[in-house]
Amino acid sequence: MDTPERRDLIMVKMNVKFETPEQLVEFSRMCQKVEADTLIEDTVHKLIIDGKSVMGMMTVTLNQRLIFVVDGSDEKEVLSTFEKYRTEDMVQKQNLG
Repeated sequence: MDTPERRDLIMVKMNVKFETPEQLVEFSRMCQKVEADTLIEDTVHKLIIDGKSVMGMMTVTLNQRLIFVVDGSDEKEVLSTFEKYRTEDMVQKQNLG
């Protein structure tokens, strides 16, 4: 049986791109402020990077389309907070409950 907490979990995927190292650091600091798990999927190099890790984010290739994955209950906050990094129109939500 689903618990109320489980029904609230939403996974969001959004295409993102970074142009400067400063954007990587800023993005990581923003990730640290949200409760949800935040991951960056680099499909070219087949890497998954913890968005909350500044060192991990520094391994990201600049000017490349990446997939930002947010797994948690604060998806509305995340969508508005990270909007400036979004590329294209791809935003995908998946209810995990």
